Amino acid sequence: MPREPRKPDEYIVHLILEGNHVVDIRFNTIEEVKGYAAKLKAKSEEEELLSMPMKTDNELLLVRPKRISAIHAEPIFSSSVDMF
Repeated sequence: MPREPRKPDEYIVHLILEGNHVVDIRFNTIEEVKGYAAKLKAKSEEEELLSMPMKTDNELLLVRPKRISAIHAEPIFSSSVDMF
């Protein structure tokens, strides 16, 4: 009987900005990643600031979509073995 493929516990999206500055944003599902990627793509030529979701309450990230050079999404899998 074939096993189901593992599903990532979360996704880390690395935004590479002009000047090679990298910002990491965490998402719970791939649908959230695709939603924000579509929003960034739709506004890719605009200079207005766009709010990005951050996991901490006291943190806010505003980016200019025109200044994003690349987006890299990385799936993260939790291990069932505790690390010492």
